[in-house]
Amino acid sequence: MGKQQYVPAKKNNIVPIKMDASFYYERAMKSLNKLNYQKALRYFRKTLECEPNNPVHYCNTACLLADLGKFEESNRIIWHVLERIDSDLPECYFYLASNYANLMDFELAEQYALKYCETAPMGEYIEDAEDILDYVAENLQFPPREGGHENRELSLSHEKARRLLEEGRFAEASRLLQKLAGENPDFIAARNNLALCYYYMGRFEKAMETVRQVLESEPFNIHGLCNLAVFYSHIQNQSKLDELLAMLKKIVPYHYDQTYKLATTLGILGENDAAYFLFRLMIAHTGYSDPYIMHYCAAAAYNTKRFGIAERLWEKINRLDPGQPVASYYLQHIQAKKVGKPAIEEASYHYEIPDMEKLLCTESLKGEGLSEEMKKNPLIRSSFLWALRFGDKDTKLQVIQSFEHIADKEVEEALRLFLMNPAEDDYLKKVAVFALRKMGAKEPIDAIINNTKQTIDPNDMPEKPPVWLDKWQRVMDCVYTRMDERYDIFQQQQARNLWMQYIDAVYPDVPVIRKEEAWAAAIEYLVARQNRAAVTQAELAKRYGVSTASLARNCKLISQACSLQE
Repeated sequence: MGKQQYVPAKKNNIVPIKMDASFYYERAMKSLNKLNYQKALRYFRKTLECEPNNPVHYCNTACLLADLGKFEESNRIIWHVLERIDSDLPECYFYLASNYANLMDFELAEQYALKYCETAPMGEYIEDAEDILDYVAENLQFPPREGGHENRELSLSHEKARRLLEEGRFAEASRLLQKLAGENPDFIAARNNLALCYYYMGRFEKAMETVRQVLESEPFNIHGLCNLAVFYSHIQNQSKLDELLAMLKKIVPYHYDQTYKLATTLGILGENDAAYFLFRLMIAHTGYSDPYIMHYCAAAAYNTKRFGIAERLWEKINRLDPGQPVASYYLQHIQAKKVGKPAIEEASYHYEIPDMEKLLCTESLKGEGLSEEMKKNPLIRSSFLWALRFGDKDTKLQVIQSFEHIADKEVEEALRLFLMNPAEDDYLKKVAVFALRKMGAKEPIDAIINNTKQTIDPNDMPEKPPVWLDKWQRVMDCVYTRMDERYDIFQQQQARNLWMQYIDAVYPDVPVIRKEEAWAAAIEYLVARQNRAAVTQAELAKRYGVSTASLARNCKLISQACSLQE
C-alpha cells in the first residue's frame, strides 16, 4: 500500500479591502502625486458616492475640477454644498471667488472674496482672498469695495436666479427675478435675465416688453441689445435684425461677460466671422483652459471654413475634456471633408446638443428612454417648453406625454398655464389633464375647454382616451384597405377591436404613429395568427411596404399591452 500523500490545508490568502471614502481619498491623492488628474477625479467622485453628505469630498472634487479648468462644473458642486449640505462653510465662498476670477467675472469674484473675508477674517485663505480683491481692482480699475452687505446679498440672489435659469428651472428663476427687478428697478442685469426667462418659457410678448424696458433705461446695454437681436430673429423681422446686427458687429466690449454674450449671440445668429474674432480675443486673454469657449471658437472657425484652426481647437478640447464626445464628433466631420466625403455644413455653438427629432421619437419619450441627465438638461427642458408653446399638434402631444416622466413643479406649472390658454386645442388640454393626474397633481385643475372655464378634480378622471385621433383612425383605415378577401367581416371587426384595445391600454402614452402601414401590418398579423391563417411577417411586411423589424416591434408592443398569447 503506497504512502498517503499529505496535502496541506488551503489557506485563505484573500485579504478583504474596505473600499470606503478613505480608501478612495488615498487613491486620489496618490494619483495627484503622479499628476494623473483624470484618475484622481474618478477617485474623488467615488468618495462622494461613499459619503454623499460630507462637504470635504465635494470641495476636493470642486478644487480638482477648477485645476482642470472646469470652473463652471466646479461652481455647481460648490453651490450644491452651500444649498444642500453646509450653508456655513466659508471656504466655499473663497472657491467661488477664485473660479469667477478665472472666468473673468470680476464683479462676482469680488462679491465672494468680500463675503469670505467677512465670514472668515482669520481663515486659511484670507491672504489669497485679498490677492483676488487686488486682482479684481486692477482689472476693473477701481479700489475694492468695503462692506456693502445689502448689495452683496442682492448679487447673491441674482446669481442664484441665474443658476436656476441655466438649469432650466424657468418658473423658479422668473419668480426670483421678478422679485429682484420689482424691488430694485435699476437692477438691469435682473431685467435682462428675466427677459430671457420669459423667452425660454414661450412668453414672447413679456420677453419683448421686458427687454424694451431695459433699453429705455440703458439704450446701449449690450446684454439687452443681444437679447433684442435674438427676439427679432424669432419674429423674422429681418430689416430690424440687420440694422441691429450691423451695430453689434462694430462693438468690441471691454468686459469678459459682455464679450461672451456678444460673441455667442452673433454666432447663433449666423454672424460667424464677427463671432470668431471675439472668441479668439477671449482665448488670447484666458488661454486654452475653457473647453466651452474653445468649442465656440472652433464652431465659428468651422462655419467660416477655417477648418485647420477648428481641427486644432477640437483636438485640444479632446485632451482637455476627454469624457465629452462633442469634439470627436466634429473631428470626424473634418476628416470626412478632407477625403471628400459628406460632412455637416455648419457646426452648432452648443457644446451639448439635444437632437429634437431623436428626443421626439417614440422610444425616447418613454420613462425608460428619458434619462435623469436628460430630464435635468436645461437645453432639453427649454426645448420642450418651447415646443409646448409653438410646436404643431403632434409635437405638443409628445411633449405633454414626456412631461409625465419629468413630473416636477416646473412642468406642472407649464401644463397648468397651457390649460388656461384659450388658443390651445381642447383635445391636447384633455391629454394634459391626464398627464397632471399621472404626475400626482393634488390641487384642482383649472382649464378652459369648449371656451368655458372648468375646475377639474384630478382624482375623479376616467382612464380612457377623451376622443379618437385622426392618426389612429388612419391606421384603422389602412387595415380595412389592405385586409383582402381572405378575411371576413368578423375578422375585420376583430382587427378594429384589437387596435382600439391597444390604444386604450397604453393611453396616454400612445407611441408616435410615423408610418401607419407598420402598425396596420402588425394588427393584421396578430389577427391572422389568432385565426390560424397561413401568413408570415415577411410576407405582410412586403405587402405593406415596411421593414420586418418595424412590424415585429409593433407586434410585440401590441401583444404586451393587450396581453395576447404568444
